Amino acid sequence: MLRVFLPALIIGLAAVPALAEDGGDWRFGGDAYVGGRNVVVTGEPVDDLFAAGRSVTATVEIEGSAHMAGQNVTLEGRVGENFYGLGQDIDVDAPVAGDVTIAGQNLTITEPVSGDLRAAGQSIELRAPVAGSAVIGGEDVRIDASVMGDMALAAEDVDWGNDARVEGDLHVYTDTPDAVEVPDRVAGSDQVFVHETREFEDMHAMPVMERPSLLQRLRNWIGGVIVVGLLGTLFAAIAPNFLAGLRARAIARPVFTGVVGFVGLSALIGSVVLLAMTGFGILLIPLSIVAAVLLALTGYVIGTYALGVWATGVAGRGEPASTGDRAVAAFSGAAIGALIGLIPWLGWLAVMAIFLVGGGTLVARTIRLEYDDLAA
Repeated sequence: MLRVFLPALIIGLAAVPALAEDGGDWRFGGDAYVGGRNVVVTGEPVDDLFAAGRSVTATVEIEGSAHMAGQNVTLEGRVGENFYGLGQDIDVDAPVAGDVTIAGQNLTITEPVSGDLRAAGQSIELRAPVAGSAVIGGEDVRIDASVMGDMALAAEDVDWGNDARVEGDLHVYTDTPDAVEVPDRVAGSDQVFVHETREFEDMHAMPVMERPSLLQRLRNWIGGVIVVGLLGTLFAAIAPNFLAGLRARAIARPVFTGVVGFVGLSALIGSVVLLAMTGFGILLIPLSIVAAVLLALTGYVIGTYALGVWATGVAGRGEPASTGDRAVAAFSGAAIGALIGLIPWLGWLAVMAIFLVGGGTLVARTIRLEYDDLAA
């Protein structure tokens, strides 16, 4: 059932600062980025809150959305938009104007939720009204408040309190449909729908990607060749000498440049973890991800162009001397690279080698690294 909540949880984990610094608190652009072992967020109202720690408590008023993760998470400040929480024990002790999406072991909601509620945990207790719909999945669930919209409930044991009421449809998912008992004061018989548990899992499962048809695969293949070919042509037209130097470097020492490309790409990907460990550096994580993607893409364009120049040279065309010749080389290399990628099992390794060699030439050129420097 946690698959229902994965998107919000991933956002929460990726967005909050790391736990390396105890008490790190940075306010920027109206938002608060807080990380540490025992975190208490107070002070002037903030727009969005991103907080993580072993114990995280927010008493500050949050005008936007709150993202909190930790062992013990307590929300005591009003939230103007949505609340996303991940932890062992989560207590929602302040009103939330938007949606509440939480997952953990013990979850308690004691203040009103003006939007929708999504909760997954072992023990869940709802003691405040929900203005929207509710999706609740857990082992032991106690409902002692009203839900104005529809409710989807999957639980092993349900305790209906005196104030429990579902105004919309109540969908109960269970392995023992015959044992389901919903008091009339909670929902009328015409409002209650009982389903097998597997229907809940199937309903919220990730969609299965259909195998594309031969025509679709051919169209995608041609589209990839056109995009890479156009990028190579554009690169060659703007900086022909620079690209020629990179190509010569790749051909002269492909293994060396491939290793440099591997190290460079690994450094960018690894920097995501290091930046997260610094706390405030989390703001730079998107730049590292974008840089890694751009290095891989640019490396592939450079690698396929070098491959295309080699192929056209073998065909007797010689070195490209005009934009037209460079376009022929770029599209030839893009087609060869795409064909190589179709080889079962080994194709992806060859494609990886192409963009590592191409990316390595760019990295080595940027930092002025030569093979002789390492040999020395």
